[in-house]
Amino acid sequence: MSLLETCSLDLCIAGRQLIRQLDWQAGIGEFWCVLGRNGAGKSSLLHGLSGLRPADGGEVLIDRRPLDQIALPELARLRGLMPQQSVDSFSCTVRDTVAIALTPWRLHGWSAAEEAHRIRDALAATGMESRIDDDVTQLSGGERQRVAFAAMLVQAPALMLYDEPTAHQDVAQQLLLMRLMQGLSTRHAVVATCHDINLAARFASHVLLLGPDFHLAGPVAEVLDPDPLQRAFGCRFTRQGGVFLAD
Repeated sequence: MSLLETCSLDLCIAGRQLIRQLDWQAGIGEFWCVLGRNGAGKSSLLHGLSGLRPADGGEVLIDRRPLDQIALPELARLRGLMPQQSVDSFSCTVRDTVAIALTPWRLHGWSAAEEAHRIRDALAATGMESRIDDDVTQLSGGERQRVAFAAMLVQAPALMLYDEPTAHQDVAQQLLLMRLMQGLSTRHAVVATCHDINLAARFASHVLLLGPDFHLAGPVAEVLDPDPLQRAFGCRFTRQGGVFLAD
């Protein structure tokens, strides 16, 4: 059963239609990578799916309900969004930054010890436990993104939306985060925008490909093919084994 569903979804920015009549579903057990050229609407789509921006047509359903019919505390447990960048306006420790993500669950009566354990586990998973007492404003861009990733682990929504989670990461950290998302998809629905076609081919179960005036969605083996990739990105692709090469 699908957790997320879009019905004839339209999204526009400054009069330009980015997403047109998107009918799409994503469910628990699936790891979707959203691919497309710059300006194709990948980030706008995630903002629309999370409820940060209203649809210009159609609707988004989570758990078979329109977003605006779900109370905010429940919505925070159903879906979470990790943006491309986190802007920190004041000093805060890594620990306290991640702890904010526990807010949707605080009515459930977790003890301070349980909360501390969840925070440490999430930071350990992203390789940031050693920075737990550091100031987030002193972290590198890649480190700050891994703290944001840890916050999503603590929030643990049914639907996890990641906007360019591998940006600012070195190769080892890209692999770490892709493996984490692949593992999370066994008990969550995971959707991530991505620029690396080969990372998507290696780790995702499904791909949503956004191109000029078209979209294509389905299992990786059905969508990632040189012809639709050429239509989407405007350059020629060849496949050598499991690797896509652009020229």
